[in-house]
Amino acid sequence: MHCRFFLFTLLLLSGITPAYGQADSTQPGSYAYNLANCIQYGLAHQNDVVNARLDVQFSQEQIKEVTGKFLPHVNVNGSLIDNLKLQTSVIPDIANRNYDKKIPVQFGTKWSSGVTGQVDQVVFNSDYFLGLKASRVYGDLSKKTYKRTEIDTRVAITKAYYAVLASEENIRLAKANMVQLKKTLADTKARFDVGVAETVDVDRIQVSYNNVITDIETQIRLLVYATQLLKFQMGMPQEAQLTITETVKDLDVEAFVSDTIDYQVQDRIEYGIQTTQIALNELSLKSKKMGYLPQLNAYVNYGVNYFASTFGDLYKTGYGASALGLSLTWPIFAGTERLHQIREERITLKKSQNDLEYLTQQIKLDVANSNTEYLNNKSKYVTQKTNMGLTQGIYDRIVLKYQQGVATSLDVTLAESDLQQAQVDYVQALLLTLISKTELDKAMGKIK
Repeated sequence: MHCRFFLFTLLLLSGITPAYGQADSTQPGSYAYNLANCIQYGLAHQNDVVNARLDVQFSQEQIKEVTGKFLPHVNVNGSLIDNLKLQTSVIPDIANRNYDKKIPVQFGTKWSSGVTGQVDQVVFNSDYFLGLKASRVYGDLSKKTYKRTEIDTRVAITKAYYAVLASEENIRLAKANMVQLKKTLADTKARFDVGVAETVDVDRIQVSYNNVITDIETQIRLLVYATQLLKFQMGMPQEAQLTITETVKDLDVEAFVSDTIDYQVQDRIEYGIQTTQIALNELSLKSKKMGYLPQLNAYVNYGVNYFASTFGDLYKTGYGASALGLSLTWPIFAGTERLHQIREERITLKKSQNDLEYLTQQIKLDVANSNTEYLNNKSKYVTQKTNMGLTQGIYDRIVLKYQQGVATSLDVTLAESDLQQAQVDYVQALLLTLISKTELDKAMGKIK
């Protein structure tokens, strides 16, 4: 039962957290870390965090991209044409003043070429200005998303770290049982050799001792897996050697408090993300409304054209041309399409506002539920810790009585079984308390 619970917890931890992985090619090494070190390493190497940082950089480039649209745009166009056969037109015979007669003529030259450079500048375009605002808001959204990824990573690493501590505590308690049972087994064999104890006494103690040995071996394998899970959540290569420098004794679990009075729903990163989404929807609605405004652009160009009957004479003489002007586009009426688009954006905005209110209530419920879970688990932890101490005392007294010949080997094995169950309940309550405290801090937005 002991091992089944802990294995289930490890599988739960690996299942409820995002499937994180490594983001770097760090060479395997040896690390001796506490929780803060593990989190620091994870924030530097974990795959989702690294990608979220890249998303922030990407959003900054998008802002610069939109800003670049307001800068002048310069284009150069060139052409080279070989009129294989000039087009023929029919005109009146003006030379002979015979206007009723039509004669065929050809205009142009066999070779022609031209180069034109033009500078375009946006004077007014509502989409450009709103696009710049939207890109900045999007940049803020990417930063908040990055922060949420950091928080999720902190939570995942913390839970995996606590699982390693709980696994180590399991092994410590099991080894303490092994030492006591080994001594009791040796004493029982010695008593059997002098005819004081019976074979059944030796066998009972031997069975308990064998079970403890097997349990330790199982717990060691679970510790290996728990450490692998922790490294995975940190983005650390599995080949690396990771040693935890803390134990459960370094955690003052009983001193943990749950202050759910002064928390603010605005402290949750999800709240900030939703408000940013509302801002994006507001800009989208404004963009549709401003679609009725005209677009004004300015331009200036200069070009040179060349004409010749032969290619060799083409670039001997050029004819310049230049223009400066404005272009105005004003969509006066485009059916009712834009009207319905505006209404659609209003609906989308209203939905996002409703989602914010729903999120507010959801956060409050999440805090209440997490606080209830934490208080229940902490209460169980305090009780199970006390019970384990009482059961240890009972076991020690029965072993003493057994050594004095007052108690039987059956009493020893029953007491040892009760002690092991008490230890199982204690470690289970300890791990659940640590995990639920982490969930409560996350629910209240205390994990930054």
